[in-house]
Amino acid sequence: MDREEVLEIIKERIVYLDYEPGKQLREKELREEFDIGRTPLREIFIKLESEGLITTVPHSGTYVSTVSFHELRDLFEVRSYLISLAGKLAARRINEGELKELKQHVKTMESVEDPKKLMKMDSQAHEMVNRSTKNDVLAKNLKKLREQSVRIWVFPRTKKFMRSFGEEFSELIGALEEKDETRSGKILASHMEDFIDEIKEQFISESHVDYEV
Repeated sequence: MDREEVLEIIKERIVYLDYEPGKQLREKELREEFDIGRTPLREIFIKLESEGLITTVPHSGTYVSTVSFHELRDLFEVRSYLISLAGKLAARRINEGELKELKQHVKTMESVEDPKKLMKMDSQAHEMVNRSTKNDVLAKNLKKLREQSVRIWVFPRTKKFMRSFGEEFSELIGALEEKDETRSGKILASHMEDFIDEIKEQFISESHVDYEV
């Protein structure tokens, strides 16, 4: 397994909470699991730290970064703007092959009930839309922002909210087919706002602390 594959596996474990915030990542255990050397593993750690996913504490170890809800407020503001732009550009630039792939993916999403699997498929659907913008800078930044925000997701979620994923993407597909840039942007922005509202409700109910996103 090469370095990039190991990087993606560790990142996915962090993003989807297999490695929870605060967990120590032990080099020896990871090197044995992935049969990887000390130098490439440390290069992976440097990459993950640059993305805000882990923190190295001198003379202590490497830990999965804790989630700052105040920092996430800024993240959500930026992502809400960029995701709307992605919807507009996708409506303008998506091709038939990409649209067909997205339709098949969303159809599969509608039959999935496992919360973590559905969340991963939601991320994949966003990636398809982002790639269809033909703007690599936008796609890369949206992926990074999504990886940071999804980490505060706590399973299980309400079934009603989870079912809305497929419904909203089906609506988006209709707007993309019509090449309606304004509607596509609004649908994705609304999808993001629903996600924020769900997180706020969860956070407030669990911490009993007022927080504005």
